[in-house]
Amino acid sequence: MREPAWRVFAAEYNSSKYYIKATEPKTPSYVITPLGAKISRLFIVGVLTEVRLITDEIVKARIADQTGAFYLLAGKFNPDARQLLETVKVPQFVAVVGKVNVYNPREDLMYVSVVPERVKVVNEILRDYWVFDTARRLKIRIDAMNEALKMDEPTVDKLVSLGFSKKLSEGVILALQKYQRINVERYMDMLKDALKHLLPEYRAMGYELPTVEEEEVTEESAEQEDLVLQLIDELDRDGKGVSYEELLEKSGLDEEKLDEILLSLQEKGEIYEPYLGKFKKI
Repeated sequence: MREPAWRVFAAEYNSSKYYIKATEPKTPSYVITPLGAKISRLFIVGVLTEVRLITDEIVKARIADQTGAFYLLAGKFNPDARQLLETVKVPQFVAVVGKVNVYNPREDLMYVSVVPERVKVVNEILRDYWVFDTARRLKIRIDAMNEALKMDEPTVDKLVSLGFSKKLSEGVILALQKYQRINVERYMDMLKDALKHLLPEYRAMGYELPTVEEEEVTEESAEQEDLVLQLIDELDRDGKGVSYEELLEKSGLDEEKLDEILLSLQEKGEIYEPYLGKFKKI
């Protein structure tokens, strides 16, 4: 089953110190954040501020959000992402879907980065939507962790009974086991700071963002977007959205193309993702 792409701010991702390495081929590895996000893949939107050639085959890039920066490593196994990173003019808004990457120089030290599967130039509207949506999901993790900390013996079942998803509940319990002290208030401050950047009065103080040129939409892409929109409308029977897997099966598109279309539709404000891996028309 395809792993969902988590939305987390850079500061939470970079504070992660626990890694579950895959033990079998084609099984995912996970980074567990202090708030219990169990991440194999990420969806990031921010400002590309730096691109450097590390070796003849590897490009390192920096993407800033409101809390810090993500670091990307693109090599020969992701040539499309590497090519875009090498050619795009910085600073620039970009969206990235990628896999977690971990470097352990010693047992007590861990650095995280992202290996991009896909990179796309986007606009400020999608960046702002990502900030708002990521803050909303961060608040859910904060609430789940606060509830777990109140319990004498926190368990996955107890958190699920309070309305939290099983995946998040499992991650919270893992985080409690692996992190000695979890400063939840720090992440609440992070949430407030991130949302502050969206306020008009904050931007009036001089916070400026780069502008982005719109990409030309081909006739074929427009038809495929219409198809995906129609499928989301028809298949959303319970009002909770349509799963990625169902869209992949019914559309006949490959994963890369479907990812591109879903990203484009979110950028245009046509759809949103109410739950991880579920898409719904606005």
